Amino acid sequence: MEIKEDEGLARYCTFQIGGAADFFLEARNREEFLEGMEWAMERDLPVFVFGAGSNLLFDDGGFRGLVVRLRSEEVKVDGERIKADAGVLIAKVVKAAAEAGLTGLEAWNGLPGTVGGAVYGNAGCFGTETKDVLESAEVFLPGEGVREAKVDFFEYGYRSSQLKKAGGLVLSAVFRLKKGDAEAIKTRMTEVAKSRIQKQPAGSSTGSFFKNPTGDHAGRLIEAAGLKGAWAGGAQISEQHGNFFLNKGGATAADILTLADLAEKTVLEKFGVRLEREVVFVPAGGWWLVVGGWWLVVWLVVWLEAGER
Repeated sequence: MEIKEDEGLARYCTFQIGGAADFFLEARNREEFLEGMEWAMERDLPVFVFGAGSNLLFDDGGFRGLVVRLRSEEVKVDGERIKADAGVLIAKVVKAAAEAGLTGLEAWNGLPGTVGGAVYGNAGCFGTETKDVLESAEVFLPGEGVREAKVDFFEYGYRSSQLKKAGGLVLSAVFRLKKGDAEAIKTRMTEVAKSRIQKQPAGSSTGSFFKNPTGDHAGRLIEAAGLKGAWAGGAQISEQHGNFFLNKGGATAADILTLADLAEKTVLEKFGVRLEREVVFVPAGGWWLVVGGWWLVVWLVVWLEAGER
């Protein structure tokens, strides 16, 4: 386990924004992750855990505590199932499925993020959400420890899950796919890639900044409000897609938040629709831990110690 000090966070997120964390750990397996949690608890440090950083906005002030980046590589194909650790990039799972001739994940071609984030937030695009392909996941729940959770446990909704409400953590996941035609899989993946290029702006962003309200699209509302192309410092609301906020060079978290506030206020005033942010802002103050508070570290350490007895 290697813990770095005063590590800049901008390089670890797709926005390329963020100050330095007091301490930073890239955990490549569960053992390193748990060791890092114990290390932080011994020093009474707040902890923030993330995967690919594709749905985050780090504070300009960095993070006063330990930031843990999950970065595992283990993916196993077993018949029509694929098991992957939480820190595995979605792209790697999609590739493994295609190479095994398994269909079901083609729509995720080019989707940023990790397995843990996808399971946690019911990630989806082009008609396929996590709930459609997930069989089960190994999760950590406060008060329970580690357990296997079938897909029904998550009570998935649009970009939401019961795990979010429970304040839990994904450790690994099993996806149930189907045998398919290799050429058809390849063709569909190519179509998805082309569609992404055509519809989604290039540049440093997190993709969709707001969730789509029921029966409408956040991008359409922001465009109708006349905000496409709006600037704040080095940040811009894309001229191509109203729900993409871009770091055009030297943007700060404050710039992005200024645009977000503007979009929320204007859309509410003009259309009576309250936009809900999909991107998570991580404040420097260090009160956040994955999805909850210090109790999660406590339970993780209790679980670790129990496993050693």
